[in-house]
Amino acid sequence: MNKKILLTFTSSIFLLGIMELIVSGLLEPISTDLKMTYSLTGQLITVYAVSFALFGPFLIKVTQKLPDKPVMLISMIVFIIGNVVFAMANGFIELSIGRVITAMAAAVIIVKILDITVVISEPHKRGRMLALVYLGFSAANVFGIPISTFVGTIFGWRTVFYIISAIAIILIILLSRMIPDVKTDIVEENTDKIKSMRNVMIYISITMTVLVGNFVVIGYISPLLTSNGYSIKEVSLALLIAGLGGMTGTYFGGSIADKIGARTSIMIMLTLFLITMIIMPFLYPFKILFYITLYLWNVFEWSTGPAIQMGLVNNVQGSASNVFSWNMSSLNLGIGLGAVFGGLFITYFNIDYTPWLGGVVVFIGIILATMLKEESMVKYD
Repeated sequence: MNKKILLTFTSSIFLLGIMELIVSGLLEPISTDLKMTYSLTGQLITVYAVSFALFGPFLIKVTQKLPDKPVMLISMIVFIIGNVVFAMANGFIELSIGRVITAMAAAVIIVKILDITVVISEPHKRGRMLALVYLGFSAANVFGIPISTFVGTIFGWRTVFYIISAIAIILIILLSRMIPDVKTDIVEENTDKIKSMRNVMIYISITMTVLVGNFVVIGYISPLLTSNGYSIKEVSLALLIAGLGGMTGTYFGGSIADKIGARTSIMIMLTLFLITMIIMPFLYPFKILFYITLYLWNVFEWSTGPAIQMGLVNNVQGSASNVFSWNMSSLNLGIGLGAVFGGLFITYFNIDYTPWLGGVVVFIGIILATMLKEESMVKYD
C-alpha cells in the first residue's frame, strides 16, 4: 500500500477515534457551561456507541451498491455537520443529535477505510496493513483525548469540535486525491459471500468479550487506583502507559497474525490477557510492577484487533464491509456493556477485583476461540 494513502487512512481513523470518548475528557467544561449534571453529560458517550452499533450495519448495507469514494467523502461531510451541530448545541437534545450524526458518519467511514485497505494490500501483508490503519484508534486514546482536553480547558470545549471539523476538511481533500478508484462491493455480480457464518459470528463475539473485559476495568481505572493510594497524576500516568501498550499491541498484532494465523494469534493473546487480569489485583501496592502489567495487559488486548479483522477477511469472499460493520457494532456494544457491568460490580463488590470480572468475560472469549474452524478447513455454509 502507498505510504501516503496509509498515513491518510490512519489519520482519518485517528480523528474518528477521538470522537468515541472525547466527551470523557470534556465532561466537566460541557457540564458547567450547559448546567448539566456529570451523569447526564456522560450519557453522550452511550448515545454515540449505541448509534454507531445500530446504524452502522444498516448504512453499510444501504450504500454497498454505491462507489466507495463518493460514499466516504459524503460521509466525511456529514461527520463535519455533526461536529458543528454539537459545537453549537445549547442542551442535551442538540448535543445528542450531533453525536448521532457523527456516529452514523464514522460507522460508514471506518468500515470503508478498512475494506479498501484489504483490497489494495498484498495478501501476505493484510494483517500488518490493517494494524497500521487501526493504530489510529489507540493513538487517539494516547494523544487525541489528552490534547483535546487541554485545548478545551484553555479555549473552550466548543473550539475542540470546530478544530476537528477543520481537520476533517483537510482529510476530505487528501482522501479525494488519494482514494483509489476500486470497487470493494460487487453486488451486481453476486460475488460477495460469507464462507463460514459460524466463524464470522465467533470472531464478532470475541470482539465483544475483549471490549467488555477491557472496559469493566479501564472505565473505572481512576477510582480503582485512587482507592489503592495512587494520586491523580499517577492515574494519568497509568492511562498514558495503557495507551502506549495499546499502540504497541495494535502494531505487533497484525504482524503476529500474518505469521501464525488469526485463530492461533487470538488464542495466545487472549490467554496472556487473562493472565495479566488474574495477577493485577495483587500488584496494586507495587506500582512499578503494576504499571508493567498494565502495559502488557493493553498490549495483549489490542493485539487481538488486527487478528480478528484478518480472520473476518479470511472468511469472506469479495467485500468484507458488512462483517467489518458488524464487528465495529460489536466493539461499541462491548464498550457500553463493559461500563454497565463494571458499574454494577463496583456498586455491590470490592472495586479492587474488577480485573477478575473482566477475566471471566475474557475466558468466555478464549472458549469461543477454540470453536473457530481452521482457515484451511473453512467451507461455504
